[in-house]
Amino acid sequence: MERQKGPTQSPLCSLISYYVVPRRLEDRIRALSNRALSITEPEELSKVHNQLRALLREHMDRLRKLVATNDARPERRHHPQ
Repeated sequence: MERQKGPTQSPLCSLISYYVVPRRLEDRIRALSNRALSITEPEELSKVHNQLRALLREHMDRLRKLVATNDARPERRHHPQ
Protein backbone atom coordinates (compact mmCIF):
# COMPACT_ATOMS: atom_id res chain seq x y z
CA MET A 1 0.00 0.00 0.00
CA GLU A 2 1.52 3.28 -1.10
CA ARG A 3 0.54 6.47 0.68
CA GLN A 4 -0.31 9.67 -1.11
CA LYS A 5 2.08 12.57 -0.69
CA GLY A 6 1.80 16.31 -0.88
CA PRO A 7 -1.30 18.50 -1.19
CA THR A 8 -3.38 15.80 -2.90
CA GLN A 9 -3.59 13.83 0.33
CA SER A 10 -7.05 13.98 1.88
CA PRO A 11 -7.53 15.01 5.51
CA LEU A 12 -8.66 11.46 6.33
CA CYS A 13 -5.49 9.98 4.79
CA SER A 14 -3.41 12.48 6.76
CA LEU A 15 -5.12 11.48 9.98
CA ILE A 16 -4.70 7.78 9.28
CA SER A 17 -1.06 8.25 8.30
CA TYR A 18 -0.36 10.27 11.43
CA TYR A 19 -1.81 7.76 13.88
CA VAL A 20 -1.75 4.33 12.22
CA VAL A 21 1.30 4.12 9.97
CA PRO A 22 3.93 4.95 12.60
CA ARG A 23 2.48 2.30 14.91
CA ARG A 24 2.66 -0.30 12.16
CA LEU A 25 6.27 0.65 11.51
CA GLU A 26 7.06 0.20 15.20
CA ASP A 27 5.34 -3.19 15.11
CA ARG A 28 7.44 -4.24 12.12
CA ILE A 29 10.62 -3.10 13.90
CA ARG A 30 9.63 -5.05 17.01
CA ALA A 31 8.81 -8.17 14.98
CA LEU A 32 12.10 -8.06 13.08
CA SER A 33 14.03 -7.52 16.31
CA ASN A 34 12.38 -10.59 17.84
CA ARG A 35 13.08 -12.57 14.70
CA ALA A 36 16.76 -11.54 14.77
CA LEU A 37 17.10 -12.95 18.27
CA SER A 38 16.03 -16.41 17.14
CA ILE A 39 18.14 -16.69 13.97
CA THR A 40 21.29 -18.81 14.09
CA GLU A 41 22.39 -18.71 10.43
CA PRO A 42 24.79 -15.81 9.71
CA GLU A 43 23.45 -15.16 6.20
CA GLU A 44 19.83 -14.96 7.35
CA LEU A 45 20.82 -12.82 10.32
CA SER A 46 22.61 -10.41 7.99
CA LYS A 47 19.47 -10.08 5.85
CA VAL A 48 17.30 -9.39 8.87
CA HIS A 49 19.78 -6.83 10.21
CA ASN A 50 19.75 -5.01 6.87
CA GLN A 51 15.94 -4.94 6.90
CA LEU A 52 15.94 -3.75 10.50
CA ARG A 53 18.44 -0.97 9.73
CA ALA A 54 16.23 0.21 6.85
CA LEU A 55 13.14 0.29 9.08
CA LEU A 56 15.00 2.13 11.84
CA ARG A 57 16.27 4.65 9.29
CA GLU A 58 12.71 5.19 8.06
CA HIS A 59 11.50 5.62 11.64
CA MET A 60 14.21 8.21 12.34
CA ASP A 61 13.34 10.09 9.15
CA ARG A 62 9.70 10.24 10.21
CA LEU A 63 10.66 11.49 13.66
CA ARG A 64 12.91 14.17 12.16
CA LYS A 65 10.10 15.35 9.87
CA LEU A 66 7.68 15.39 12.78
CA VAL A 67 10.01 17.56 14.85
CA ALA A 68 10.88 19.79 11.87
CA THR A 69 7.21 20.55 11.24
CA ASN A 70 6.70 21.12 14.96
CA ASP A 71 3.80 18.71 14.74
CA ALA A 72 4.85 16.54 17.68
CA ARG A 73 2.02 15.54 20.00
CA PRO A 74 2.71 16.01 23.69
CA GLU A 75 2.83 12.88 25.80
CA ARG A 76 -0.31 12.05 27.68
CA ARG A 77 0.53 11.72 31.33
CA HIS A 78 -1.66 11.64 34.34
CA HIS A 79 -0.50 14.09 36.98
CA PRO A 80 -2.26 13.37 40.27
CA GLN A 81 -2.67 16.43 42.44
